[in-house]
Amino acid sequence: MNAKPASEWAIGAEIELFAFTHDTLERISPEQVQQVITGFAEEIIETRAEDDFITEATLAESRLTLEPGGQIEFSLYPKRSLADIERILESYFSRLKELGEQLGILFLATGFDPLRTIEEQHWIAKRRYDIMRPYLAKRGKRAWDMMCRTAAIQVNLDYSDLEDLAKKFTLANRLAPVAAAIFANSPFAEGKLSGYKSTRYATWLETDAERTGAALCALDGAFSIERYIDYVKSVPMFFIRRDKQYINLAGYDFSKFLAQGYEGHTPIAQDFTDQLSTIFTEARLKPYIEQRSMDCGHLELTMAAMAFWKGLLCDCEALENALEIAPKLNSQTYAALQLETARHGLQAKLGDVAVLDTAMAAVEIARDGLKRIAPDETPYLDPLAAYIIHEKICPADVLIKNFRGRWHGDIQKAIDYLQLS
Repeated sequence: MNAKPASEWAIGAEIELFAFTHDTLERISPEQVQQVITGFAEEIIETRAEDDFITEATLAESRLTLEPGGQIEFSLYPKRSLADIERILESYFSRLKELGEQLGILFLATGFDPLRTIEEQHWIAKRRYDIMRPYLAKRGKRAWDMMCRTAAIQVNLDYSDLEDLAKKFTLANRLAPVAAAIFANSPFAEGKLSGYKSTRYATWLETDAERTGAALCALDGAFSIERYIDYVKSVPMFFIRRDKQYINLAGYDFSKFLAQGYEGHTPIAQDFTDQLSTIFTEARLKPYIEQRSMDCGHLELTMAAMAFWKGLLCDCEALENALEIAPKLNSQTYAALQLETARHGLQAKLGDVAVLDTAMAAVEIARDGLKRIAPDETPYLDPLAAYIIHEKICPADVLIKNFRGRWHGDIQKAIDYLQLS
């Protein structure tokens, strides 16, 4: 438990971006990824490396890490103020643009690689990915796409006690397909429309069902720490780490490992932490609640995502109201709603669930929540009001309309639109 009083609650975020060479529009190579990381040398406090390849860099207020296809993840340390987060993100994006001009690289804020096939990806040589890659290939036909061709916004939030945790974790899972629709921003794949409004979300639906989707103890309304731990123990392992080495235990029973160890390796606390990091549910528990359902987007959408979840989860009245409107589905109908959302975005419907209606209500509840706890932060929700309430569209709808219309099917115009500006 990492419970905190409300007076100490903060919000963190993780933002993944794609990088392409400016001249050929290929995904950048591992060597170019290193150039980007070392471009932050003046700000770097500490680095971690594997075989002299930097895999992580710690900055004063954030951390840079690498996803399997070279997506660069920027993890913001928690802040109480959204204005502080915006300041840090503006500085980060500004530095990326400077580096892009120097290195001939452009950065895209979207949820799925709009250009390159899985065969064209440049894999990052991290030991954990060397273990995950062959195992996941057997667990879902789009698992490699998930690893290399997706990019998300993740929002991290605190809780006060077990009851508060249960409510927040339940909402963060139940409302996830609606959040995916609100922030859907990846209608392209391999230079054309994919047939989805969130190709990223569709990709996750075909990735290792044992560790993705919604946590069942959130869907059935009976969340408890004990049930969540039982779930974590039921998910097959990837690895353990000893003496800076990764030991391949892909597919091994985690419950059995905790009870008996493995070939002389007895369980340690780090093993449970590592296991948590390999569970990819819509919301998951670390020392905080991590909501993971949203496509990457430009700065205003990133800030809107944080304001949305802060307004819903950090005000008691908003949290209760949001729980009332969040779809209450079993695992089968939940998965069906996820697929409908990936395809149709806000226009998705399943039974008596109309995603647009729920999204509109959720945005208003989030705004009311922020008015009570941080009224000066309500303008961060203005982009959602414009998209969802007034125009009844998501970011992908804008991309699709322009691609079919004034861009005349020119994917370069989409790249220009999605590029960090």
